[in-house]
Amino acid sequence: MINLIGKKAQIACGLLCCCSMAYAQSNDNSEVVVLNTGWEFSQAGTELWQSAQVPGTVHQDLIYHKQIPDPFYGINEQKIQWVENEDWEYRTAFTVTPEQLKRDDAQLVFEGLDTYADVYLNGALLLQADNMFVGYTIPVKSQLRIGENLLHIYFHSPIRQTLPQYNSNGFNYPADNDHHDKHLSVFSRKAPYSYGWDWGIRMVTSGIWRPVTIRFYDAASISDYHVKQLALTDQLANLSNELEINNILPRPLQAEVRINTSFEGSAEKSISQAITLQPGINHVSIPSEVASPVRWMPNGWGKPALYDFSAQIIVEDKVVAEQSHRIGLRTVRLVNEKDKDGESFYFEVNGVPMFAKGAN
Repeated sequence: MINLIGKKAQIACGLLCCCSMAYAQSNDNSEVVVLNTGWEFSQAGTELWQSAQVPGTVHQDLIYHKQIPDPFYGINEQKIQWVENEDWEYRTAFTVTPEQLKRDDAQLVFEGLDTYADVYLNGALLLQADNMFVGYTIPVKSQLRIGENLLHIYFHSPIRQTLPQYNSNGFNYPADNDHHDKHLSVFSRKAPYSYGWDWGIRMVTSGIWRPVTIRFYDAASISDYHVKQLALTDQLANLSNELEINNILPRPLQAEVRINTSFEGSAEKSISQAITLQPGINHVSIPSEVASPVRWMPNGWGKPALYDFSAQIIVEDKVVAEQSHRIGLRTVRLVNEKDKDGESFYFEVNGVPMFAKGAN
């Protein structure tokens, strides 16, 4: 769920740094602008804005500006714990051209925000994020304007954000990794290791930890694409290409879905199906086959063979949206059967019993 482009922005905006936008290559007709440069950050309430690295974390930015010591040296872990109790702000600016704003729609895409983040575009609140593990795609054409656009993200302290849950819970959940007498990590969709571990220090951070992009496009977009394996033999793999397609136009849209499949430089094979997309979200299933499939095998047990799949939406002979996957074809079975010792518990991959052993 991402893609975006743009020209290098030359913006004079007071305290706000200019955002240099990079064009990303796209195989469809969309325009993708990468918004990973020109960011500034500030401790909330201070108005001391300094350059920031995106993707990154507030701890990395504080280390770069020598506002905290190296957390991994000596007992410096104790000296950085104040960071987790503060709110932090990030901001940047980017330009939008008249040509970009003429496109049918625009999506602002955050691949990863850590964690409690209010996102503002030109003063409008677009998103209140609360999950580090998911991406967010936001339609933003109505909020964009020709020329300078201001993007501002307010990160709430993950500690102060979850304290009310702890105080009303009446029970301190067991979380041995959490290096604090109050185990707040259990209340957040956030990487548990940041709260501490037996092998790592406590560094509960915030920030834009994955890329940010903006995508200008026409007609339709692919919200989700999943290749579902229905059956697999040595002769044939039966698959279903499950697509979620968003028609952004206020009318039915005649389109073509093209599924392309290739394997290790072999000739690409394509199938096509004409469809009518109703306004809004459409769920489409396109069957496909792979003859004499090469199976994926685990490390040390054979070749990890992978197939390339792509789904294209074609409108008026133009590819308006595309999404790709690299997929292994295999069967996995948990063998749980009665035996002389009681009941078995092992895995078969492609019919071959796998030996797996581990300890913690």
